[in-house]
Amino acid sequence: MTPEEFTARYMPHFSAQQRAAVCRTEGPVLLLAVPGSGKTTVLVTRLGYMALCCGIEPERILTMTYTVAATREMRARFLAQFPELEGHTPQFRTINGLSAKIIEAYSRGRGTSFSLQENAAELAALVSRIYYEKTGEYPTDATIREIRTAITYCKNMMLTDSEIREADLGIPGFDGLYARYCAELRAARQMDYDDQMAYALAILRRHPDILLQFQTQYPYLCVDESQDTSRVQHAIIELLAKKSGNLFMVGDEDQSIYGFRAAYPDALLAFEKTYPGAKVLLMEDNYRSTRDILQAAGGFIARSRSRYPKTIRPARGAGLPVQLVHAASRQAQLRYLFALAKQADAPFAVLYRNNDSALPLIDLLLRSGVPYRCRSYDDTFFSHRIVCDVTDLIGFAYAPDDTEAFLRIYYKLGAMIPKEAALAACEQSRRSDAPVLACLLAQSSLSSMCREAAEQLQAQLAALPEVPGKGLIRTIWGPMGYGRFVAERRLDPGKFSILSMLAEQEPTPQAFLDRLQALRQAVRTHEDAPDAALTLSTIHSSKGLEYDRVYLLDVQDGILPARPDGQDADEQTRRDYEEDRRLFYVAMTRAKEELYLFDYPEAPSQFVREIQTLAPQARPEADDLAALIPENACGKRYFHQTRGEGRILAQCGERMLVQFADGAQSLMMLGQMLTERDRTVRNRPEAAPSDASALSAAPGQSIWHKKYGRGQIVSQSGGLVGIRFEGPEETGIRQFALADSLKRGFLFFRSD
Repeated sequence: MTPEEFTARYMPHFSAQQRAAVCRTEGPVLLLAVPGSGKTTVLVTRLGYMALCCGIEPERILTMTYTVAATREMRARFLAQFPELEGHTPQFRTINGLSAKIIEAYSRGRGTSFSLQENAAELAALVSRIYYEKTGEYPTDATIREIRTAITYCKNMMLTDSEIREADLGIPGFDGLYARYCAELRAARQMDYDDQMAYALAILRRHPDILLQFQTQYPYLCVDESQDTSRVQHAIIELLAKKSGNLFMVGDEDQSIYGFRAAYPDALLAFEKTYPGAKVLLMEDNYRSTRDILQAAGGFIARSRSRYPKTIRPARGAGLPVQLVHAASRQAQLRYLFALAKQADAPFAVLYRNNDSALPLIDLLLRSGVPYRCRSYDDTFFSHRIVCDVTDLIGFAYAPDDTEAFLRIYYKLGAMIPKEAALAACEQSRRSDAPVLACLLAQSSLSSMCREAAEQLQAQLAALPEVPGKGLIRTIWGPMGYGRFVAERRLDPGKFSILSMLAEQEPTPQAFLDRLQALRQAVRTHEDAPDAALTLSTIHSSKGLEYDRVYLLDVQDGILPARPDGQDADEQTRRDYEEDRRLFYVAMTRAKEELYLFDYPEAPSQFVREIQTLAPQARPEADDLAALIPENACGKRYFHQTRGEGRILAQCGERMLVQFADGAQSLMMLGQMLTERDRTVRNRPEAAPSDASALSAAPGQSIWHKKYGRGQIVSQSGGLVGIRFEGPEETGIRQFALADSLKRGFLFFRSD
């Protein structure tokens, strides 16, 4: 097949940049493709071009993907596009799968004394045992997961022992845990998946015959999602590509968001240095999102420090600007999303950084039976050490003779109880069935200071079952002293915010414990509703996907970005901050038609503020009804003719979430309400002598001005109104820009 025939058949609508990427088949090539540019389509088409136009045997092309699922998907797409090549397809493998083949080739005739430990439960058990032996505490599932993620990071980054000791991975004593983990695997003649790649790399470095075998077998290499490739993986690829030089890497350093798993985007930035004579190609046309969304997203990522200069260009026209949803609080944003889900007229997605963010929303959805889809969720929140401590503390308040719970929490509450005294009290409690603290206070050797603290703790625990859910978590954090322990241990206080929101609706601490258990079970067993309008997903799980309407949840300083001062901190913190910028960029570029960001005063967002400067909100025309509505009415009181007084919890343009005196919450389109006389909404400013209702600006309409008092509209032209005031010194007609004056609170409509 000639190139012209191939182009006419397979690339009739490809851009010049896409065609250039397909046709560049020799030498080292780095293709940097912006979100929504069709990189997978280009990669698959390039494989077909190599086979059909260049005479390259497909079996001699090795395409490496990030996951097994991606490998299967790419193979299926290739066969769907080029069915004539069935039976002669390129090799599709993960780098772990390739590493297994390298080890297998080495083992032939030599043998190997190491076996791959594939059982995740056994590896978790090994970590748990080592942690207990090192600390004397049993780790939670969340802690085990943190340790295993850190182990993966160290191995994939090929860190030395000294680098591991110096690294701040948030796990006290991690270097000792890591050394012990590796030693025990070696003693058992086992390796994990990360060891598998390190072992394969060592084989390629030490055995030229094995290296040559794979270089000869695969003279053409393709790597998808190269921005997520780790340092050890890049090292393997570099060795394999050294002989032929035919390496095609596809990725985008702006979308590298797996730093916690050792993704190494620096390799892309150093591509031309690593591979002399390399060609860097760009695909900058985005076919997914509207121009307004891309204007904001492109301007935002352009401020990143470590990136190739490129522009994300819209292939589509303008749409809605990026919208701000003003909320009175963090919980108000969840209530707004919940209300949207209840009356959704079109599908939408809610994206967030951490699974924790979605949990209070899931709780609301489950309580009301509102269907939803969830792309990814795990229950590690419930096993986090903070959550376990809180539940232990509440449980101990109901069962003061629970010695095991007492031993897990007593030293975390600032009561200064010596360990020997605590153990003796527990032993006495087991023998007598008396409350542990009573046994403790019966000890004559207890110091006066410790006795006073223990008596205070005893009183607090006795009163805790009567504390309603609304104040429960705050009581544990402050008066009971657990907050000091969290600060001292540098634990994540964000868990408390989630616990507070979950506890708010519960009448008692026991009801809260029951709800946590039920919620954990519901999360574990959740099945997606096929007709659900709402999709929940972490930003990481949404990568590669797209949605018409996207809401970004919990974009706030301390969550995203985790460190708002990161750009001016140490090197590692700066790298983390840059990844947070990339994560936010990836989230923005999931939206096709509409993108919404939450803004609330208790937790400002550096990223949201930046977007406001890049994509300022369009002001409505002066005669537009929407101009009568304040830009941010959160916290204001409104009076509805049939439902009474309410308070604005959240607002996006004309759409407002109103909570009324009876506790009911409703989403309302204020623009419509302002025009319906039977559903009047009245703003009640303190300065107005009577209720003011935004009805119409027709001549004859009564109006009130803060300075000039009562007046009457006598003329209207476009956005200007002429008003004659009633004061004795007021003669003639004054003109005002109606929309602006209403928004700024200088004018109020009267209904009399």
